[in-house]
Amino acid sequence: MEQKTAEKLIRELREQANDLMAAAQLLAPLVRERGEERDGMVLASMEKSLYCLVRTVSHLELCREEEPDLCLKVVDLNGLCEKVCQQIESLAPVLEIRFTWEVEGGEILTLADPTLVEQALLNLLANAVRAAGRGGEVSLHCRKEGERCLFLIRDNGAGVCFFGPGPDSLVKDGSGLGLGLALARRVAALHGGTLMLENTAGDGARSVLALPIRLPEKGEELRAARTEWDRTGGFSPLLVELSPLLPVESFHFRELE
Repeated sequence: MEQKTAEKLIRELREQANDLMAAAQLLAPLVRERGEERDGMVLASMEKSLYCLVRTVSHLELCREEEPDLCLKVVDLNGLCEKVCQQIESLAPVLEIRFTWEVEGGEILTLADPTLVEQALLNLLANAVRAAGRGGEVSLHCRKEGERCLFLIRDNGAGVCFFGPGPDSLVKDGSGLGLGLALARRVAALHGGTLMLENTAGDGARSVLALPIRLPEKGEELRAARTEWDRTGGFSPLLVELSPLLPVESFHFRELE
């Protein structure tokens, strides 16, 4: 897709997301006042569509940009991973999966964009949840290995099918690897890291996000993002990134409050 066409598409999708957001905000007080459960579910369906649309725009934006605007900070990757895991753990009953996690050691401090790293982890976990399916198992293990931090995400789904030598020539049965995987791979590259996918012994697959551990050098200035577009639209990154997998009930105004 040509750059101008992609920019136009993203701009139009943003406008649709803004219109949908405005409509939902206008309807919410009326739905609460009426107290009709049917109306609440209609609004919840609209909210889920909004979250899914915000997710798509966010992914398109990051995957399209030649030089994305990063917000670099000193981040504790163990702490960030623990936060993500606790969020996924709280949704495990709704997703109907068994989720386990482990964070080794203490702080792992490095220079990174925490929003993008969190987004990458949530996307890899969403892929794993989709592959594992109802009643499946998903795990995340974070550890330091030399000068790298490794995030190892496993699922017991159908595994990864490779149809060629390149990283884009693979498909995970029943799930696809569209923009979510492209985003995670892009985030890894922007941080000087890597993303690997492999089948595990027995059933399932494993993704390994490896990020280098690097603190600011003397005199190096940390850089704040200049972009005017909030890629998550101000919404919860957790709900945005998992929106396609969550039931409509999760977006009922009582749950969102």
